Amino acid sequence: MKKNKENIICIIMLCSLCSVLITATVSAQQAGYMVQEYRAMDEPIVDGIWSADYEWSDAEEKQLDGDLNSIFRIKNTFELIAGAIINHYILIEILDDTTNDAGDYIQICLAAADNVGGTPTGGTTPQTDCLRFDFVGHQASGFTFYQGDGSAWVENSASWGSDILIADSFGTSPNSATPHLIVEVKISAAAFDLDSELWLRVAAYDESNSGAGVQAWPTGSVDVPNDWGLVVSLNQVIPEFASWMILPMLVTASLAIIVVRKRLTKSSIQT
Repeated sequence: MKKNKENIICIIMLCSLCSVLITATVSAQQAGYMVQEYRAMDEPIVDGIWSADYEWSDAEEKQLDGDLNSIFRIKNTFELIAGAIINHYILIEILDDTTNDAGDYIQICLAAADNVGGTPTGGTTPQTDCLRFDFVGHQASGFTFYQGDGSAWVENSASWGSDILIADSFGTSPNSATPHLIVEVKISAAAFDLDSELWLRVAAYDESNSGAGVQAWPTGSVDVPNDWGLVVSLNQVIPEFASWMILPMLVTASLAIIVVRKRLTKSSIQT
């Protein structure tokens, strides 16, 4: 009987470990393109600098469409107790942009479902659940926030630093040893009600390469949410990082099992 008790305890501990590694349900809605948004293993410092190799390695990378070499990544931080996303983080790199120009800009558009399990309204005009963040000329003064009213974009207000923060620089990264434009963005999920399914559009413009036009993911209009891509938020870290976690967790669990077995054995001897 005591042996069975030990085995049951060990099985429960191993099952608890495995449950941590199981992926949560994801949305099936598709809006053109799709990017997976993983939980952040490393919360980035929003300073426009890729500070360490691993700062953004825990996020999936997507290429912007266009003639320039440009990419973005997205991830989030999650509060287990509250069961909610805290911040969305986005990295944009324009590897061909090596000059600081007043006309440079990045633009992020998001559409969020009204409730968990739902989908954004969609359509061919900016709806009330559509958000647009413009950042022009590398300065906070060049930031403008818009929200859809069902037919067009309307300028709105957002608290810089707490609701949203954008920082950029011309520096190096694991993607290129040549200094280029790096943009880091933090968006508060609570401030904009972004804790449900998201559609996303990321765009960038390099004034020094004006002939290349706007680089965007996905291609299509900023005014048409049906043209935007799908963000699939996953309740897990990116697999490359998960593999680093599994071994320490298994070791920890194994040590805990050994301790439990020893205590149960000692208890049985004493009785």
